[in-house]
Amino acid sequence: MIGWYIAGAIVAVFAGNHLRKRIRNIKKRDMNPEGHRRYLASLDEKLDITDTAKRPNIIIFFMDDMGFADISSYGAKNIHTPHIDSLADNGVKFDAFYSSSPVCSPSRAGLLTGRHPLRMHIPFVFFPKGSWTDIIFKLFGRGKYGVKGLLEDEITIPEALKKAGYSTGMLGKWHLGDESPHLPNDKGFDFFYGAHYSNDMKPYAIWRNKEIDQPAPADQNNLTKSLTREGVKFIHDHKDEPIFLHYCQPFPHDPLHASEDFHGVSKGGLYGDAVQEVDWSVGEILKALDEHNLRDNTLIIFTSDNGPWHEGNPGYHRGRKGLPFEGGQRVPLIASWLGKIPKGSNISEMAMNTDLFPTILNIAGIPLPDDRIIDGKDILPLLTGASTETPHDYLYYHCSRKILAVRDKEYKFHTKHKSDNSTYSIMKIRPLLFDMQSYDQESYDQITHHADKAEELKVKLEEFESVLKNNPRGWNKK
Repeated sequence: MIGWYIAGAIVAVFAGNHLRKRIRNIKKRDMNPEGHRRYLASLDEKLDITDTAKRPNIIIFFMDDMGFADISSYGAKNIHTPHIDSLADNGVKFDAFYSSSPVCSPSRAGLLTGRHPLRMHIPFVFFPKGSWTDIIFKLFGRGKYGVKGLLEDEITIPEALKKAGYSTGMLGKWHLGDESPHLPNDKGFDFFYGAHYSNDMKPYAIWRNKEIDQPAPADQNNLTKSLTREGVKFIHDHKDEPIFLHYCQPFPHDPLHASEDFHGVSKGGLYGDAVQEVDWSVGEILKALDEHNLRDNTLIIFTSDNGPWHEGNPGYHRGRKGLPFEGGQRVPLIASWLGKIPKGSNISEMAMNTDLFPTILNIAGIPLPDDRIIDGKDILPLLTGASTETPHDYLYYHCSRKILAVRDKEYKFHTKHKSDNSTYSIMKIRPLLFDMQSYDQESYDQITHHADKAEELKVKLEEFESVLKNNPRGWNKK
């Protein structure tokens, strides 16, 4: 027994030294605080914050683990979502929209920065500081370079919008670090009300900015009501200035909760109840906008951070959360902006949540930073109908630190990776090629018939991995 303790101590020492070396490497080689400072300072010079009338309000509803077909407008039969569906009726609905990761933290980082999660050394989810999971990950170097949250030198949507005169608020799940300088208020949000990580992680407290509002264990049964109350108040308090509200729902992530008013209202079990309460919450936010005559000047976006976990409907696509198959990353995207976005149209072109960063900055009249690679593309022409083609030639899918799949407008190629068959889950399946135009459920391999296309996409995947290796953070050389 003593021998095991000694061996464990030796492993811990070596792992600790390895981690410290990685942390030193990122500080010396990868960090770019000057680029972050210079960009935000340049916006002070370029933007006229007195001319805010032209800038629309922007609200993002960002669900946690909601499947592609968990709302009525995307095919749900046992769950009714009239308020979310009204956004689709009054806007556009994407059929091939993807999260930038099949798990929470990387996807959130991708949305807020417009950059591939691996450029930020965020391949996995973050765990509460000091938890056993966090300690084990640190000892064995799973969290690359010891990164504890969204890095300080990353530029976020709220940081840029603040320079354009926006009031910025965030509700719900952050999951990009639970200590400064990685907190919401450190990364551009004037106001934060919510939790630092997922609702299955402990201690689960609700914070108001940097103070605890509901000590752990917080009441999750009434959490959607609390978030709704704070969202309505934020709109009321800032109705006379441009608003950016990032509403990150903690549900329908497991464990599921719904208030007494919504227990048993759906045929989708507690999962459906939670989603229908989310729909009610969306309706209350829309009411607040209408009350202050803000709806016509508000871009509203509804999407999810990744595919469903233990429950939920991935739209009959292959895979679920944690996998680079369609069910893990294809998510709903609805955008409504009265008078600017055509009503009731569907967009079949591919896009990704990294596109929201350049699109929102363009809408607000803010130039993009030029010192870093922005992986997202401006999809405003798609939203308004000015274009009918995706701005992407390729989309890349990662799981942990590896790029595992790539797609173009017609095909998707998977390199050899972990199986989604439970019986053989530890096995790696062979490379696969799927025709995304004729059948997007990734059921029938086309490599035998289209070997040249498989080789072409394999080369693109390897080229992107090489780019990430040679320029890990994606800084542009001056």
